[in-house]
Amino acid sequence: MEKMGKNAEKIMYALVGGIMRQYTGKELSAMTGLPPNEVNTAVRELERMGAVDLHIRASSEPYLFSSVALTAKGRVIFQETKMPGCDT
Repeated sequence: MEKMGKNAEKIMYALVGGIMRQYTGKELSAMTGLPPNEVNTAVRELERMGAVDLHIRASSEPYLFSSVALTAKGRVIFQETKMPGCDT
């Protein structure tokens, strides 16, 4: 498995540490401190890995998605990478 980027790790921490639900780009920006363009890039990286499901609507600018949710595969990826700093 390829190593995920730092911003993708931040998004994973936010999703794994939060309630199991869908999060908007604005919420992820607030949780991680990342600007919209970096959230977009990180979420797309996680989508390619199968770690998140994206929900897309036309009215979600500046984000490329309306909401994102962690998948079961995403939890497995998180556990396998043994990211320090989170015991989820």
